[in-house]
Amino acid sequence: MKTKYLTKQKGKVLIVSALTLFAVVFSLQAQENTISISGTVVDSETRRPMVFASVSIQDIGISIVTNGEGYFTLKFPKEYASKSISISYLGYHTGVMPISQFLASSRPLTIGMIQAALPIPMATVKPIDPLELVKEAFKKIRHNFPQEKMQMTGFYREMIRKGNTYVALSEAVVDVHKPPYAPSFTVDQVGIYKGRGSIDWARIDTVFVKFQGGIRSALDIDVVNHLFLGVLEHEIDKYYDFTLEHPVQMNDRIQYVVSFQQKPHVEDILFRGKVYVDYETKAISRVEFNMNVENDDRATAIFIRRKPLSLRATVDYAAYMVQYRQLPEGEWAFDYSRTDLKFTAKWDRKLFRQTYTITSEMAMTEYSRQSYRIPQESRVKTTDITLYRVADFEDPGFWEDYNVIEPESSIETVISRIIRQLRRRQR
Repeated sequence: MKTKYLTKQKGKVLIVSALTLFAVVFSLQAQENTISISGTVVDSETRRPMVFASVSIQDIGISIVTNGEGYFTLKFPKEYASKSISISYLGYHTGVMPISQFLASSRPLTIGMIQAALPIPMATVKPIDPLELVKEAFKKIRHNFPQEKMQMTGFYREMIRKGNTYVALSEAVVDVHKPPYAPSFTVDQVGIYKGRGSIDWARIDTVFVKFQGGIRSALDIDVVNHLFLGVLEHEIDKYYDFTLEHPVQMNDRIQYVVSFQQKPHVEDILFRGKVYVDYETKAISRVEFNMNVENDDRATAIFIRRKPLSLRATVDYAAYMVQYRQLPEGEWAFDYSRTDLKFTAKWDRKLFRQTYTITSEMAMTEYSRQSYRIPQESRVKTTDITLYRVADFEDPGFWEDYNVIEPESSIETVISRIIRQLRRRQR
């Protein structure tokens, strides 16, 4: 099959905003040798869907993360049908289920996860006000996060699915110039070093979905300075209710977990989620949050920037996650972010609806104190469509053996495949 290069085609386009060429070959033969399983991961007690739970085939680098509804579909070669699926989530026992159990069911399975009891030091067994804990984490940002400019190298990928089928894929190695973690008007600068993307035009019918500002958004999710987006720090108790959850262990370190919910009387579209606070340093180590867009028609105007007049689109969910890493010097810095958006589109006078899911991830691979500004003309903008932007940075030789985009591989697996190229560049 010939490579299909990216072209800016005219027609009926739906452009989605995030937060506010070396192509993949889509082969029919590969489709025929592939099977898929689906399921929903929930808390076994509350039955609450678990967003961003990791689902993987044991001992194989094929994995996926549950979406904003706790749902997943995992595709893999038939040769792995005799293996088992591993399901993991912070603070819960890892679940293992044979793939044969999924294949024997006529409908997607529901997997209940059981919370794990965490042995914690006696010093933590005392009354803790969750709001005060969050405020303390705010105060310690200047102590826990870099107060000088940093340079980072990262890997970004973006996937757009129509139903359960991938129709557009993009990947890029990016340079990030990060300002100090302090309230300011300075924003991250990001430029593409190498990139590639692909569109399966055969699977796109009446609407071509484009994701605007994906790379920029992946950095905007670094919300340490603005943890509750749109709400001033000293007013968070007016907009949110806070609850202290069971502590968890992450990277061998104990983490407090504070969940937050938008107060019932607040009419604005805000968020719900969890803040993870490191027990020892009181650093914010992870944030999971969903925008409260469900059943709210106002959400369409937030996310859908352009669409045909006869197409109606509703936002089903918008889920985000950011994670931080403790550097050797003891400070914490941005490590990983993920965005999951799902919306439903329906044409007037047509019976059927179509769902679209957009997923983006960014993971940092290198940190440096020797920062440099990225030239203005090279910076990625909030209006950029990643799929088109990466076409200017294609280099088939850079990817070497990793010659196709593998959406079912974890981002860690992908980075391990290109780590040699990244190290060679550093030298």
